[in-house]
Amino acid sequence: MFNLLTISYLFLGGAGAGALVVLGVLECANVRRRFTRLPGAPFRIERAFALPDEFFARGWPVCFVALAAGMLCLLVDLGHPERLLNLLTSPELSAIAVGAYALAVALVCAGAFSLFELLDRPRIRIAAVWTVAALGVAAGLVAVMYTGVLLQGLASVLFWQTPLLPTVFALSSLSCGIACAFLGAAFVETRHPFTRPLARLALVDGVLVAAEALVLLVYVVWALGGEGTALAAQALVAGDMRWLFWGGVVLCGLVVPFVLERYLTHGNSRTQLLWIAAALLAGGFVLRFCVVGAAAYDVTQMPGMLYGLTM
Repeated sequence: MFNLLTISYLFLGGAGAGALVVLGVLECANVRRRFTRLPGAPFRIERAFALPDEFFARGWPVCFVALAAGMLCLLVDLGHPERLLNLLTSPELSAIAVGAYALAVALVCAGAFSLFELLDRPRIRIAAVWTVAALGVAAGLVAVMYTGVLLQGLASVLFWQTPLLPTVFALSSLSCGIACAFLGAAFVETRHPFTRPLARLALVDGVLVAAEALVLLVYVVWALGGEGTALAAQALVAGDMRWLFWGGVVLCGLVVPFVLERYLTHGNSRTQLLWIAAALLAGGFVLRFCVVGAAAYDVTQMPGMLYGLTM
């Protein structure tokens, strides 16, 4: 139903928005140390997630490139860029319009932080950092949910008609956002080790991966039990797409990063971070490819099945 550009847009938009949420929260946790010298001991969360400036200098460009690439895929897929402009200027408020606005705001916030790091952190008020970070996190959360809501809103596919779809996409996007942070951290060169904050971030991702696996299981079980959705679910777990689903989504996107994150060590952390990031991002892309591809097996795409006929 959708081409590779659309799937890439869903993946890159979700991963970039997830990275914006993760980096925005981490920016708030490090803002006092990075931009001011306020008296008093740092808060517990500030000590737990204290990260070097080089981490943000690498992470924000990764976030910006992911969002920009996602928007580019959307523009190329539309074929006419003015359609996006018409959508943004339309007086009717729809889920698509809200998502487009959220992605645009997310891109601006990520671009602002990237430019700030490119200019080697010029003097800036701490209130401005808080404001942009908070706005970015809010826009990122909306965009994270939007990629799943976009599919759920298409009534032509029964397999997508469940809140479980935007939930699993949102969890996957946040996990891919942490993967983008790991990708940037793998290229940070600093004398002072910062493996402990990354290990705590890996624990957070472990919770996200476990929750994603649980929601995905419930999603598949729900689809297998539905008369109109069973064919799509069967195509994933035992049909034409089973190798992609079990190998790409379950093994590569869930099991491998979950295990690797439990053994994150200081001695080889940079290589491990690259492997973890690669597995999470590959699994996130294949997840969207499988969910979109399974729609071709939905009963609504096979009119004969609606009347008990064989194709």
